[in-house]
Amino acid sequence: MYVCGPTVYDEPHIGHLRSAYVFEVIRNYFQYSGYKVTFVRNVTDVDDKIIEKARAAGGGDLNEEAERVALKYYASYNDALSELGLKAPDKDPKASQHIGDMVRLIERLIEKKCAYPSDGDVYFDIQCFKDYGKLSHQKKEAMLEGVRIDPSEKKKGPLDFALWKKVKEGEPSWDSPWGKGRPGWHIECSAMSMKYLGETFDIHGGGLDLVFPHHENEIAQSECATGKPFAKYWLHHGLITINGHKMSKSLHNYVTLENLPNKSGREVETVQELKFLFLGTHYTAPLDFSEDKMKMAKAVRERFFFFFKGLKKLEGSHAEVINPSVKYQDLFKQAMDDDFNTPQALTVMHQMVDDAWKSNDPKFRLSIGETLKHVGELFGLFPSQEIKQELSAKDQERVKGIEHEIAKRAVARKNKDFKAGDEIRNALKEKGVELQDLPDGSTEWRVI
Repeated sequence: MYVCGPTVYDEPHIGHLRSAYVFEVIRNYFQYSGYKVTFVRNVTDVDDKIIEKARAAGGGDLNEEAERVALKYYASYNDALSELGLKAPDKDPKASQHIGDMVRLIERLIEKKCAYPSDGDVYFDIQCFKDYGKLSHQKKEAMLEGVRIDPSEKKKGPLDFALWKKVKEGEPSWDSPWGKGRPGWHIECSAMSMKYLGETFDIHGGGLDLVFPHHENEIAQSECATGKPFAKYWLHHGLITINGHKMSKSLHNYVTLENLPNKSGREVETVQELKFLFLGTHYTAPLDFSEDKMKMAKAVRERFFFFFKGLKKLEGSHAEVINPSVKYQDLFKQAMDDDFNTPQALTVMHQMVDDAWKSNDPKFRLSIGETLKHVGELFGLFPSQEIKQELSAKDQERVKGIEHEIAKRAVARKNKDFKAGDEIRNALKEKGVELQDLPDGSTEWRVI
């Protein structure tokens, strides 16, 4: 599996995190299903945006400044993924370290007359690939309508794209048979994916915004060079908007892991809530981020958190090994086998908690807990440090208040004041807490 990774010119935002998390879940599920996975995610550290950022810094040597920018934001990206609890890919090749592979691929295309040098640049000849547009389902005529022809470009056709760019004064460059320059964006991914996964591999992934022109161009140049199919399957995730608007620094709605709402002092919890937010929308669909949706994700996390806290009371008296439930694992698998349908998988997990709540059998409840932990690992949920940690002061106060109301209700019921008892039950339910009276006279509660 090859996934288009970050262009490292700025701090990673939650769109980058969703992309990384989506493909982490997909990799985990393939491994859970018995597949051996080789996961490659590239790093674009040769790019116009990096050079612009370096130039804006106003330092000395532009080459050194561009390298510094790329290293800084590559480190920021890895730090964010580490905080999210994501594993590293098997390979994370940098474009700057594979220039030779790109040059050799361009040479193959020139030999096949599918690319042509032009005054230090090299362009791919789109006429060489008759199936151009097969991924985005666009016709060449429609593409041409939206193309602006730059008179400074030295290409034969308006849809031809750059494989190699002639050096501009002061910019980072490398030697090539066509003179000093740097690779075009599209050739990077073709060269690196084929180097690590072969000329035909199983899955290529990325954001929906990469379908055209990036992935379309990857297919064209790769299949013209090799004469073989490039990727067997393409997976594209939807993009993130903020309150219905595109993320933009100019709109001051650029959300990173650091400025998530209510994160301060509760890093572990907030990371879990962000994952629940991502899982609640199918990976192919757009996701609109808002504080209200983060509050909903917080409520979901709390529901599972307090369920596990309730199980702690049972573990000591039922020490025998409790096996995960096959029934719920099968339901979970059915959901994930349907194009990684995480919203449906979450529904199964909620059903497990509901069924456990309805049962008075401690062994059944513990079995549900084991099953939840088992499937939750695929999503990076329910880390042991969170389940084992002591309640925060705020949560302790909340629990104390709930138990105080339950005690008041018990007194009311003992005095046959059932109206007052029902009022307490209803008031708690409005606050997201459901009560269950047990045959022995005790009362349990859960977050709903």
